[in-house]
Amino acid sequence: MKSKSEAAAGVTNWLININLYYDVVVNTEPKRQAVEKAKVDLAAANEIKETMEALVAELQAKLDVLMKTYQEAMDMKQAAEDEAARCERRLSLANRLVSALGSEKGRWGDAIIRFTEEMQVVHGDVLLASSFVSYVGPFNKSYRD
Repeated sequence: MKSKSEAAAGVTNWLININLYYDVVVNTEPKRQAVEKAKVDLAAANEIKETMEALVAELQAKLDVLMKTYQEAMDMKQAAEDEAARCERRLSLANRLVSALGSEKGRWGDAIIRFTEEMQVVHGDVLLASSFVSYVGPFNKSYRD
């Protein structure tokens, strides 16, 4: 067309470019709309995400409080179980001691009777022991005689 008319070549060029522009617009406009829709969806998703993160943080704080309370309760339970075991052990030892001392009652009663009988002869035993000590003591034969 340029060989025939400069103006016709310009119009032809313009028509070709308009046609190309139309093809580009037809191909890219749905993509632009999809991008705009994706941006809106992203903003909505980010808003939901922030809401969920705030909810998760709040629930995590509540969970931490509950876990702390649970741990304190478990510690108290363990302390009570330990105390109960210690008391059970002490009770068992006390029962064994009472049983052992119960069998000693008869022996102690016999010992009291025997010591009462021995108290009647203790004066003679002391006299005999003191005379023996003085005989074998630091005195020589002339003093002993």
